[in-house]
Amino acid sequence: MPPKKRTSSSAATADVPPPAPRRSTRSASSLGRSNSSNVPAADSLKTPPTSSSSSSTSASAPNPTAVSTASTSDMGSAVSKAKALKAKRSRKAHGEAPGSDVSSRIEELTVDEGAGGGSVKGKRKSATGAEAKANGVKKARLSKDSINQEEEVPVPAATSKTKTAAAKKAPKTVDEWYTAYASEDDPEQIDVGGIIKLLGDLDVKFESAAIYILCWKLELEAMGSIPKKKWVDGMNKHSIKNNQQLLKTLAAWLQDTKPVSPPSDSFLAFYKYMFQFSKATPETRSVALESALAVLTFVLDPLTYDLKYDPATAVTLKADVHPYPHAAPFLEFLTQKQPVKVINKDQWESFIPFNRSVSYSLENYNPEGAWPNLYDQYVDWRKEAEKADVGPKDGPDTES
Repeated sequence: MPPKKRTSSSAATADVPPPAPRRSTRSASSLGRSNSSNVPAADSLKTPPTSSSSSSTSASAPNPTAVSTASTSDMGSAVSKAKALKAKRSRKAHGEAPGSDVSSRIEELTVDEGAGGGSVKGKRKSATGAEAKANGVKKARLSKDSINQEEEVPVPAATSKTKTAAAKKAPKTVDEWYTAYASEDDPEQIDVGGIIKLLGDLDVKFESAAIYILCWKLELEAMGSIPKKKWVDGMNKHSIKNNQQLLKTLAAWLQDTKPVSPPSDSFLAFYKYMFQFSKATPETRSVALESALAVLTFVLDPLTYDLKYDPATAVTLKADVHPYPHAAPFLEFLTQKQPVKVINKDQWESFIPFNRSVSYSLENYNPEGAWPNLYDQYVDWRKEAEKADVGPKDGPDTES
């Protein structure tokens, strides 16, 4: 019996057709790693030669595992390219500009690199990160503090000039307080400009009686300026060290001095003081009529004894509610008739007793009384005016 013919393992392997490549869903990098680990080394594939024929057959036969790896890699690359081509055509069908989708472009580049056999690990990037990097825009981070700052809008509180003046840093001494209003030309005086500034800081109108009450309490002899010594001595006497304390004290002084009937001692003292204060010089014995009219207008008006007095909105008191009902007609008489050029001390100080003694209707007026002649002229002017108002009117002649 003839011996059986021996065949080598390599020849048997060459006669078997290679298995059909399966579609792999793994990435090219994972395929490369798995294939490289599964392919045996070249030395392990070699079998010990038994004869010269088997050795030649083994050298000429292809490696089935290498063929399977190459075909699988080519197949995966073809599928990935087909997907990328399909996505590109879909973008064109929807009217997107080529290269507008940054994430798709990166995917195509990644597929091409994988097809070339290189490792694609770390090549694929997210669309959001790629677009942000392409546009050079950093993603903003919002904190709770920034949100609160955006939502909270500061609203300035409404404050009056008085509150603003009080809120300023209070001076430590009366001398320091005085310096804020002292004249630059003469630091020992507060001139008219300084007085106006003081009233502005206090939010008090110049037409009110407040500034004249202050001059009276500081014992000033004439209008026009406030000497430093008078300011310091007077403020220390009344324990006033700043504007806030001055406002509070002024309000109390105005209330005590306000003209009432019968007049208070405070008002009588202030009324007499204003005659001396209104004189052009301390040596003169009278006050010019123009100055007297200006002073008597606010001294006799109870409305001016208020820190909030405003002449633009004030309403003149009628005679039946005025504490001195002869005030308005007497000032009107002086303005229209101008019977004198100056007002002397007797004429000035007689006005308060005249109001208390003579009624507004003048029924109890006694021409033989000891009133200054100026008041006799006032009564005659009033009676003539009343006769003109109630007398017969001009009209057609009724005689036959």
